[in-house]
Amino acid sequence: MMDETKIIELKKGEILKEDGTYKVLSGRLICKTTKQLLYFTNVGDRIIVDPTFFQNAFHYEAKEKVILADVAHTPSFNGIKARQELQWKITVALIERVDSCSEPMKKRFMLLLYQVGRESGYLNDKDVCVLPNVLTHRELSKYVGCTREYLSSMRKQLIKEGKLSGERGWVLLKWSEWPADLSR
Repeated sequence: MMDETKIIELKKGEILKEDGTYKVLSGRLICKTTKQLLYFTNVGDRIIVDPTFFQNAFHYEAKEKVILADVAHTPSFNGIKARQELQWKITVALIERVDSCSEPMKKRFMLLLYQVGRESGYLNDKDVCVLPNVLTHRELSKYVGCTREYLSSMRKQLIKEGKLSGERGWVLLKWSEWPADLSR
């Protein structure tokens, strides 16, 4: 008899606590460590919750309704490859996070907006990236390391510079220029 694939549903704000290797079927999660954002998951990504994987230093928080499938027992699953790929992804995210800590506040803010756009934004043909509504101002300010008031002043400055739209939400303008701006 074949094992049925276990499906897990998470509500917004819930932490994935059940050990397993999962494939994201729908929704967004963030991978966090020590209260810092590392990366966003996308549909199709694999994630691992296991005390032997980085000593459980990371956790996944649902940013909207999420549906996951435990894929550890499926015929096409390659556990070693899945662990290696996720270890690489987490290592790169950690290095990017550490590197950003030495940057000025405005650049840290721009790096975070760019990361959200790169990992989960919606690009259109007008060189615009619309960020999904998955992080609050409080979370953004915590990840950047500033007050919400200072975050708001940096947002206004980026609007004046033509990098952000003045409309509600987060709309990154001139998306193709962001990598060059951030490498300066």
